[in-house]
Parts: sequence; C-alpha cells; structure tokens
Amino acid sequence: MDAEQHHHLAVTLRLVAWFAGVCLLALVLRVPHLTERPMHTDEAVNAYLVGQQLDGEPYRYDPVDRHGPALNALAVPLARMLGAHSFVELTEYTVRMTTVLLGALAVFLFLPLARVLGWTALGAALLWASAPLPLYYSRYFIHETGFVAATLALMAGGLRSVLAHSVERRLGWALFSGAALGLMFAFKETTVLHLAAMGLALLVAARPVWRTEWRQLLACALAAAAVAAFVTLAFYSWGFSDWQGPVDFVKAFVRFTARAGGEGHEKPWWYYLALLGGGKAGAIWLALTVWGGINMWRHGGWRAHVLIVYAVTLFVIYSAIPYKQPWLALNLWLPQALLVAWLAADLHTHRRYGTLALFIVALLAVLSLDVRTRVFRDSYGDRNPYAYAHTSSDVLHLVSRLDALAEPPHNRNPLIAVVMNDAWPLPWYLRHYRTGFWKETDAPGPADFYITFADFPTNLTPRVQGITPEFFGVRPNELLLLWPKNP
Repeated sequence: MDAEQHHHLAVTLRLVAWFAGVCLLALVLRVPHLTERPMHTDEAVNAYLVGQQLDGEPYRYDPVDRHGPALNALAVPLARMLGAHSFVELTEYTVRMTTVLLGALAVFLFLPLARVLGWTALGAALLWASAPLPLYYSRYFIHETGFVAATLALMAGGLRSVLAHSVERRLGWALFSGAALGLMFAFKETTVLHLAAMGLALLVAARPVWRTEWRQLLACALAAAAVAAFVTLAFYSWGFSDWQGPVDFVKAFVRFTARAGGEGHEKPWWYYLALLGGGKAGAIWLALTVWGGINMWRHGGWRAHVLIVYAVTLFVIYSAIPYKQPWLALNLWLPQALLVAWLAADLHTHRRYGTLALFIVALLAVLSLDVRTRVFRDSYGDRNPYAYAHTSSDVLHLVSRLDALAEPPHNRNPLIAVVMNDAWPLPWYLRHYRTGFWKETDAPGPADFYITFADFPTNLTPRVQGITPEFFGVRPNELLLLWPKNP
C-alpha cells in the first residue's frame, strides 16, 4: 500500500469512526422513555397491521388509506427478534424500535455525502441525531423516518454517481440510487413529489454536467430506474407472492391525488414555515438556513445549486398542497439541515473559529431546549405542534378501569363491544380483550361492556338502559363513554 492509499484509508476510517459516534448518540437520544407516550392513531393502525402478520395473516396492501409495505417488512422480523409472535404480545417498545433503529442507522447515509460535501455531511448527521423534529418522529411508528432516510440515500447516491470519475463507479452509485428510489416508493407514494423537485433541480442547476456527459448519465439513469422498478415491485408484491399489490399501487395514485385536497387536514400555505420556525430554536434555525443557503449559492458551485433548488421547490410543493401533517415537515427539514451544516463547515474553512463556536453553542443550546420540551417533557400535550390530534393519556385510564372491572369477582374475560365509526386507537389498547367493533349503524349483540362516543347511536339505547356511563378522553375535544354492564 503506497502513501496515498494509506492516507485515504486513514481518512476513511476516521470518518467512519466519527459517524459511528454520531449514530450511537442518535440511538442514545431515541430510546429513553420510549413507551411513555400514548400510541397515536397512525401508530396503532401500523402496529395492528404488523400484528395481523404475526398472527399468520398474509400482507395485503391497501391503496385507500395506507402507505407502502416497507415499514411492515422491517417491523415484522424485528418484532419477532424482540420476542413478539402475535398481536397481543406487541408492545409500544417493540414497534417503535423499528423507527428508532431506522433513525439511528440513517446517520450512516450521510457518509457518502462526506466525499462530496466534506464536513457538511457530518454536521448534518449530527443535526439529524439530535434535533427535535427528526428525534421526535424517529420515536413514532410511522413511515416518515424511513421515507426521509431513503430520500437521503437517493440524494447521496445521485450526487456520487454524477461526480464519479469512472464508468464503473458511476454505474455502481446509480444502482444504489435506484435501490433507494425503490425503497422510497415502498414507504410512501409521495415519492413522486420529490422526483419532481429533484428533476427540476437537476435540469436547472446541473446543466454543465448534462451538456458534456449526458449519454453516460442517461444510461445510468435508465439503470437506476430499472432497479427502482424491481425494488418497488418486490415490496408491493410482498416478495413476488401477491400480484394484486402492484396493481393496487398504481390505483393508489388516484387516491393520493384526491387526498391532497385536504380531507379535514387542510392547512394554510405557511403551516410548515410556522412549524419549522416555532419553538425556542425556530427563528434561529430559519435564519441559519437562509444564511447557509446564500453562502452555498455563492460559493458552492452547481452541486450547491442543485440542493438549494431542490429545497425551495419541495417547500413550494408541500406548501401549495392543502393536505398537511406535521411529520411531513421532516422532508423539508432534511435539505435545511444540509444548508445549516454547510454554513458551519464554511465558517470552519475560513477559520472563523470564534463565530463558529458561537454558532454551535447557540444552536445546540436552543435545540436542546426544544428537545427537552417537545420530545420528552410534553411529548403529546396540546401545546406541542408535533403531537397532531394525539391520543390522550386518559385512554390509559380507560384500560386500567377495564382491567379493574375484569378482575374477580366482577368479570372474567369480558366481552367488549366498541360501537363507533372510527375506533382507533382502541384496537391497539384493547388487544388483550375479547373485543368486537361495530359501526354506529350496526346493532351489536349482548356484551359485558360497551364503548361509544358521547353522541352514541340511538339503536344502542336498549343495551345501555339504566347504566351510568364513565367518561374518558381519547383526543382533544373527543370523549369516550364506557358503559359497564356488570359494574
């Protein structure tokens, strides 16, 4: 091994060690108090789908109101490794560890960017590990963390492919990008929005490369598309065993278009701006993003221009769509983190160490305050903007009350009838009981306990006549009634 190779190996090992340390930090921050927050409805739905598979039912992709199969594909084997072999045996810890590990291991997806963006990649990885938004939703059993991690892999692989100096490396990174793109589709159908933003960014900002090397890049793009199609097909057919899945995947885009109109989740265009700019760190975060973006545009070349055009385009797309959820802001946060990290790296490069030290201390201080409040102290309170329509802790009191009523001499193995059109997250919390679920237009039979909303259906009146209900909150401004037939 010559001196140059030895130096290259030493630098690589040092980088890997740095990223391993950041990954460990990400894991340490994500695991504590993982079970204390009640399960959000979306988490409960995803956990129920995992439980169905553990109980022996085959996976079926639902294009109406579900996302892709990638989360299930990761969660089911991990749940078995952690000792859960049925829906009843699942716990909050078991299912949330899937996204915790995804969030921690995603740190290494910044590593390929280190050869392109230098210390910017490590700074962005540190922000991913410790900033409140990615930290909060890495502890949520939903698709977004995996989707954003796959997006990061596509960005890193795409840049490495364009900048590679040999055909073999270029093709290798193109295939990596294709796998990442397929994984994005396997998590969520909204991949098309990111493809639109990335495509525009490449057309506008990467023209110098396209003009001189368009034939090679086109061949690599076609190879990446083929890999992406294969990966997407493999996931939606559940390992090529269910060919209805890919058909339903195509149908899902009709549903996706309709849902973009809002369906009760309409928000103003500035919703994400206010979400990212709120809290103790918000104003500083947005200011640093703009500062980093200006510096990057001036001094970063076409690679920086690609990132900035992508960030702005994606922000415009997500802001223009009426349907908005707070976890979707994570998609906008990722390019912002790269801009902020670029600013820190630029200060280091120009030896402005005093400004850099002040920058780091101020940013980490205000970020830690938001982490303390939003991630741990008030993780599901009404004042936490990350906790959208979150389940109330009163649901846990409902479960405790049922446990007390089910003990001898009151009742053994009671039958519970839940009568409401939208019962989530109750299927998760009542998984240990014999529970039936009915729509409000149905007529349930005899049961030991009935659970309804406050405006319960009139056809249930004969069943609960003379029973005094007990009230429990389920979400902000939503009450459940427990009708204990055998108090």
